[in-house]
Amino acid sequence: MRIPRKVAGSVSYLDLFGAGLVKYVEERALSGVIGNGTIKSGAIKLLIGALSRKFAPRGVLADSVSIGFAVDGMEDILTALIGGGMIPFVSGGNSSDEW
Repeated sequence: MRIPRKVAGSVSYLDLFGAGLVKYVEERALSGVIGNGTIKSGAIKLLIGALSRKFAPRGVLADSVSIGFAVDGMEDILTALIGGGMIPFVSGGNSSDEW
């Protein structure tokens, strides 16, 4: 059985590995600075992901940074919304920031 090179669209397994590594490192490095699991931290991470996509040269490193920050940013926003009780009938964990 042959393993496909791409996961979805133009995202390769190498991009996913790099994104996972970026997410792992940046989440731990930035949690004391911008927080984690909040709407604020999510918005900042989404912005970093978008800016890295726009200004960094194309390649695995730029794709990994963009995907890693974007996925972590969206995860933070969803954690804040679901965990903060903003979505009715859905419960989750607690967040450390009010917005």
